[in-house]
Amino acid sequence: MKIIAPLAMTLVLTLSQVAIAQSSQQLLTEAQRAYISGNAEVAKAKFQAVLKLDPENVSARNYLRMIATSEKLSDSAGTLQKQLQAIVLDKVEFKEATFGSALDYLKQQVAKSTGGKTQVSFVVQLPPEFVQEQKVTIDLASIPFTEALHYVCEMAGAEYKIEKYAVVIKAKGATATPPAQ
Repeated sequence: MKIIAPLAMTLVLTLSQVAIAQSSQQLLTEAQRAYISGNAEVAKAKFQAVLKLDPENVSARNYLRMIATSEKLSDSAGTLQKQLQAIVLDKVEFKEATFGSALDYLKQQVAKSTGGKTQVSFVVQLPPEFVQEQKVTIDLASIPFTEALHYVCEMAGAEYKIEKYAVVIKAKGATATPPAQ
């Protein structure tokens, strides 16, 4: 009887450790699936649960670092976007203006309306001929900067994305050009 009690305890502990290992592995797999599918919030919660079960899990730690980095980047890009959305332009009117001159005008209006506190930089990933020759005709009043930019880009056959430090403008449907090495 004295031998059976320690054996039973060892067996219970071993089985519970196996169950924890299996559940942490299952949670890790679910978290990875959520991360891959783009559901960062669910992935984050599941990776944190994995670390509660297995504090030494390297995969969960690495994924949580990647999620944190991604959140920081999106927060800073969101800051510029919020600043630009808050700017309301009194009047935006172009008659057969070039796309490049329209962008310059919008840039000047941002600086003017914020007293120089907010500057916007454009990274134009289009051929110079396109920027100099594409014409824009538009007449808008009391419109947020981002909406005015949307309409100007739409008229020119381009699209924009607000990044951390600049507004990237490219041909509609094109992927971003990778930076030169």
